[in-house]
Parts: sequence; structure tokens; C-alpha cells
Amino acid sequence: MLRRFVIFLFGILLGVAFVSFAFPGRFAEMGRYFSLDYRVIYHLQKDTIYMSMQAQCHLECLNITQSKVLSVLDGGEVNLDKSDKNAAPCKLYTVEKEDLSVLFELCEEKVKVRNFSLQGDDCKCP
Repeated sequence: MLRRFVIFLFGILLGVAFVSFAFPGRFAEMGRYFSLDYRVIYHLQKDTIYMSMQAQCHLECLNITQSKVLSVLDGGEVNLDKSDKNAAPCKLYTVEKEDLSVLFELCEEKVKVRNFSLQGDDCKCP
């Protein structure tokens, strides 16, 4: 019985070693997918991101680019206290990075920036 268990474990280890060399980075990526931050940001980046009218007004008021706002997805963290993952029909997630906070609306067919705020901005958009 012990001999069978040892042979089984040897086979499992050999298979894991083969997969890790044949597909580098897959185990690390699969492990990160269980993090809520990684999973939400992954789904936000996967689709085309649209800007709401309020976010577009805010962009023009602050005279910044859309890519500056979307840079929050590179290294940002999801603030679950400000998010509403049970909202219907679209989930609302707030992603923050340094002095930038962006509210995303994650729907099944599209992703939209609903609003964002920079520390110290004084824009009054409707």
C-alpha cells in the first residue's frame, strides 16, 4: 500500500514539474486569480472601457487624458468598502492608486468609468 502511494506521489510531482517547465508562469497566474483584487482588475482590463458623461466632463475640467485615469488598473487596489459587488444589473468597484480613485461599472457586456476623483480636484461636474 505504501509503495503504491509513493509511486502515485512521484507521478504527481513529475507531472507538476513537466507542466511548470512546459507552461512557465501558469501556476503563479492561477494562484493570483484567487485574489479578489487580481480577479476584479483582470475582468476590468479584459473589456473595452467606456467613459460616462460625468467622467468625460471631469477629464475636460482637469485637462488630463483617459490613459492617466486608466493607469489605476496597473498596480491599483480594489477598495471593497467603497464597492458594491451585489448591485444589479452592474457591479460597482472602486479601484484606488496613490491619489486617484476610480469608480468602475462592470456589466456583462461592457465596462464603464462612472466617476473618478483626484486628491485636491475642485471640478463640479453634474
